[in-house]
Amino acid sequence: MENETINKPEILFEYTTKAFEEIIAETIGSEITPCEELKLASTEILSVIIGVTGNINGRILLNTTVATANKLAEFMNFGEPLDNKDDLFIYLSEFANMYCGRMVTYINDRFGKREVWITPPAIFSANDLAIITPHMAT
Repeated sequence: MENETINKPEILFEYTTKAFEEIIAETIGSEITPCEELKLASTEILSVIIGVTGNINGRILLNTTVATANKLAEFMNFGEPLDNKDDLFIYLSEFANMYCGRMVTYINDRFGKREVWITPPAIFSANDLAIITPHMAT
């Protein structure tokens, strides 16, 4: 892949989409189908931001409703309800790490180098604008 550039949008989109579809399928046991942009109707929104650094600098933004995030977290918790509300943020952070980590692995493998990394996730809540980074000391 000598003549290929790592910053081509179509390459980044391909691996971003592939990683997301695989992690969702592994997490919930069902495949998803891409759709056009979806506007979230709920006012209870969670956004997870993970930075991408190295030869690519940018961010991955995942937006979801609290209800959808809870369903995803319960799948990750072996179908069991969460013990407390803070567990939602831990599971959502783990999902984002799994997804972005897989994407970065695909990119690094394609170009034969370890030139792209991810930062710890930050979660934004639309209700109280809290910024939460589980297990990170300040």
